[in-house]
Amino acid sequence: MKSLDLFSCIGCHAIGFERAGFETAALCEVDEWRRERLRELFPDTEIFEDVRTIRPTKADVVFGGPPCQRTSVAAAIHGYRDGESLWPYMLKAGIDAGTEWFVVEQPTGNAEWERAVSADLCAAGFHVARLEFGACDVGAVYPRRRVYIMACTSLSRLEVAWAAVPSEIESVKRAANARAAWSPDILATLPVVAIDAGEMDRGEKSRERKQWIEALGDSNPPEMAEVLGRAIMRAAA
Repeated sequence: MKSLDLFSCIGCHAIGFERAGFETAALCEVDEWRRERLRELFPDTEIFEDVRTIRPTKADVVFGGPPCQRTSVAAAIHGYRDGESLWPYMLKAGIDAGTEWFVVEQPTGNAEWERAVSADLCAAGFHVARLEFGACDVGAVYPRRRVYIMACTSLSRLEVAWAAVPSEIESVKRAANARAAWSPDILATLPVVAIDAGEMDRGEKSRERKQWIEALGDSNPPEMAEVLGRAIMRAAA
């Protein structure tokens, strides 16, 4: 099965889906520094620059966490809250892809936005389920709870995937623990030095660290996407 990965950041969702057995049909990321990181990880995969102008790309699943500039706290902090939601462009990209599945990721606490997304998906012929879990549920040392709106054109397959999520959380957690994904030694290899947080604009090295800090802050661990990919794979079997 193929996935179209939107709002790709540094590729954590795509990594998780590939672990679950998917092939990444294409990625899409507006930030050039992040696209460079994606090219390093996915050298043979097409990378689009803007979800608003993405070329139709066939995929079985469309996965992404569209920024909502209407409500985003981060957008307000950085001064670019402009009232635009990129969700309609994600919906169009999925319809153009002929996708059977959508997975839409967002932070918790925005029930009105969730209802709007669910209504749009239902109007487009999809059945919808809501999931919520955190990085801590797959063994991480931090909570990072996220909402996932999972949608499928087949109600029966959606029910299978939704029911599989709890057991897949446990399976992914065991696998992550077995490879020591959350060990201090592994986490220490991340290219971020917190003490430099006050020196972000002093030289190229500090700017690189700032990019990494922001990108990691915008990313969920791959294990979270892996859970959802494995659940969808079970429904497709």
